[in-house]
Amino acid sequence: MKELKLQIRYAQSLFDLAKQTNVLESVYNDVLSIRDICLENHELQVILKNPIIKPLLKRQIVLSLFENNCQELTIKFLSFVVTKRREIHLLGICESFIDIYRKDKNIQSVELMVSENISDSLREEIISHLKDALKIDVWLTIKVNPKLIGGFCLTIDGKQYDASFLKKLSILRRDFAAKL
Repeated sequence: MKELKLQIRYAQSLFDLAKQTNVLESVYNDVLSIRDICLENHELQVILKNPIIKPLLKRQIVLSLFENNCQELTIKFLSFVVTKRREIHLLGICESFIDIYRKDKNIQSVELMVSENISDSLREEIISHLKDALKIDVWLTIKVNPKLIGGFCLTIDGKQYDASFLKKLSILRRDFAAKL
């Protein structure tokens, strides 16, 4: 719980600074790329979480990774996070920043679970329909779960609409079992 508060506090500070200095969009893109790099690179996570590695070395590693590709404010923030020994929370800070940004821009996160990959044109069509139905911008995350067999599961704001064949088959199985 303390860690989540810490992550939100740091993310909110970065968000407020970026908004005040009119570099919010650039910092948002930087944070997205930092999060992606942290998720893809297990070695970086191990380095950031290792208490034996000195903060100065961690700072040099982080700066060498991001200083040529990120906004000056983002670099200063990363340096500050490592100096304060909060680098183990970097991924969580990035996630919290993204959430804060999306709330500020009125972007709703939506998860669509399907049985197989969908085309880009279908993805865009789904986003368009969701925007029209919800009357807000949509950030669509697609997950593939072959167990669904067909159909989809849509999760919006913690509510799930399950229109998968797996769900229909389980209802059918339950109804048959009840009649026996």
